[in-house]
Amino acid sequence: MRQKLVVSVSGKGGVGKTTITTLLLRTLLHHTKHQLLVVDADPVMNLPAMLGISIEMSVGEAASQLRDDIDAGSIPAASSKQDRLEGEVYEALVEGDKFDFLAMGRTEGEGCYCFVNRVLTQILDTITANYDVTLLDMDAGLEHLSRRTDRNVDVLIIVIDPSKMSFDAAVRIKELAKEVHIEFKRIWVIANRFPDSLIKETAASLEKRLNNEGLELAGIVPADDQIVEYNLKGKSLLKLDDNHPAVVAVDAIAKRIGLLSEEQLLELLGRT
Repeated sequence: MRQKLVVSVSGKGGVGKTTITTLLLRTLLHHTKHQLLVVDADPVMNLPAMLGISIEMSVGEAASQLRDDIDAGSIPAASSKQDRLEGEVYEALVEGDKFDFLAMGRTEGEGCYCFVNRVLTQILDTITANYDVTLLDMDAGLEHLSRRTDRNVDVLIIVIDPSKMSFDAAVRIKELAKEVHIEFKRIWVIANRFPDSLIKETAASLEKRLNNEGLELAGIVPADDQIVEYNLKGKSLLKLDDNHPAVVAVDAIAKRIGLLSEEQLLELLGRT
């Protein structure tokens, strides 16, 4: 049986989580034969544009419709609400040639989502079990941890930028995970959008600061005008050249954190 790995990309708003998720996917597509699922768990749903794909429905929209139908009493008593939601989630799954994609979106309106959220979690656990690697692009901040939506994640990646606020957020995310009893096999930090001069001057001190907080630096991704240009034009980052500085940096990061081979996944999961 192939090993399954779930990787969550987190961090404060504006640090480039979606960019890092896309670049990690690009690396996996170019250097592995893993079966890949990408989940956009950010309600803003910027990831489809970076991947160059379109979606017709989000999981949140399906869940909201089911909740509304439950509240209205329009679902027959003999009907399985779980089966209906599961069917709609699979309809929302975008199947591609090289990877599959699921947009969580956001639930709308007022009312209790307890049943829907519980069933949704079960369905997502089932779906991710079908893939070698699942990449989760999480929403900004700490809410996803307080809601425990990361509880089945193997690797947590926290993205920071050249700001004290993002560093403080990384430390807080690690602390909150411990407070709500979420255990990850590894927690890594990726420093994103660092100017070349700052990389040379601060790499060692940044790694030391992170180590002092019990965090590991996976690598530094340089600031990049071409990525800004691609984002402005709505061009997929998957089309960046192999020798692009950010691509080269993320390739090295993916290798270091153990995403590029079956043997690395086994070692990462502690199953050697």
